[in-house]
Amino acid sequence: EIKSGDRLGVSKLVQQFSKRNSLNSPLAIVCLVRYTGKLLHDEANDGRFTGSYQSSATSSVSATGYQFLEASLKHQSDMVIYEAARAICTLPNAEAQDINPSITVLQSFITSAKPANRFAAMKILSQVSNVHPRLVAKCNDDLESLISDSNRSIATLAMTTLLKTGSENSIDRLLKQIS
Repeated sequence: EIKSGDRLGVSKLVQQFSKRNSLNSPLAIVCLVRYTGKLLHDEANDGRFTGSYQSSATSSVSATGYQFLEASLKHQSDMVIYEAARAICTLPNAEAQDINPSITVLQSFITSAKPANRFAAMKILSQVSNVHPRLVAKCNDDLESLISDSNRSIATLAMTTLLKTGSENSIDRLLKQIS
């Protein structure tokens, strides 16, 4: 059992399992994604990381962790993809180029037939729009279609996100549409 405060132990675990694809269970990979996210948070909070996660100036732990999260965005399981996108979007001090791959994945989630995927993607996009509204703005066309979603939670999140990311003209059009 790993102690959550053991940075070196968690770091070795992440590096060991992220390099070899020995984990078959999506739940195990989700757990590893969460460990990786926590490790990257700790790296940034302790001052061992500054700048972009994709730059060559980052520590090896940060670089390996980010690469694993980015690779997890291409997994076949929706829960692994969601967890990796959430981890990337909540990274402290993440720049637009770091978050962009997960925004692209979340954009495909909001067009999903599954309401759970749409809600999960909307929740993350709504949070990201507070910090990086221009990144989320590229999803505005898909978000507008969710305003009339039968799930009121999804529709509400879509509307509030569009209000955060839209231009003056699009906001006027949205307000006319809902009134």
